[in-house]
Amino acid sequence: MQTNIEITRAFMETPDGVLSIHQISKKLKLPYGTAYNRVHLLHESGIVQILPQGKAKLCALNPENPMTASLLALGAAQTTDLFIKKNLVAGQLLKQIRRVVLDNARDSLYAAIILAPDMLNFAASIDSGDPSITAAKVPDLSLPGIENDVTGTASLDFFYIKASEAFEELRVETAITSLLQPGSNIRVTSMTVDRDTLLGMFTENENEAGLAAYAMLHEGMLLFGFENFYSLILEAFARKLSA
Repeated sequence: MQTNIEITRAFMETPDGVLSIHQISKKLKLPYGTAYNRVHLLHESGIVQILPQGKAKLCALNPENPMTASLLALGAAQTTDLFIKKNLVAGQLLKQIRRVVLDNARDSLYAAIILAPDMLNFAASIDSGDPSITAAKVPDLSLPGIENDVTGTASLDFFYIKASEAFEELRVETAITSLLQPGSNIRVTSMTVDRDTLLGMFTENENEAGLAAYAMLHEGMLLFGFENFYSLILEAFARKLSA
């Protein structure tokens, strides 16, 4: 199962979403025979498309199979779970943040992402009184069509895909801020879009803005809405291979 997850994730890290079996083998450091067998099993399950091209076989994810998004979502959930397990204090803070977001917006959010998860370690270090960390550089989190005017030494930045107009961004920001050490000079910021706006951002071709937007979100970490998010990604990027 883990190899299958890694293969599907490999497609999401490829600009055009298409890989040959040889490329999959090389990218994941798998024996060619293992990559060949796993790709064909995924093809038989309808998760991967295969199109012979000469001696090579081009492969891409099948966006029409709901299991494709499920497999990608499982990989993302593993990433979030691993962060929690490997970072004791920051992982606890992440769980608290996830809980307050769910408590305040469970029915009005499609998905929630923390854009620079390493900043949780900085925030947790301040909360625990660790004097070894004094400042952090604010990452560049600008997205096409959205201005990000963030100032200060550090920020926890979130990206929300709202499911309805009932989502109260300020209320969620306030709830997350309440979890941080008073006077810690960490600002909670967020960007909120709806489903159609996000799809529009992903399909923006000028200067490859769509790929840049996806790359930024891909570097983030999902809090919840794993399958919802990857269903959107597949809708925006997955290609239907045809002869």
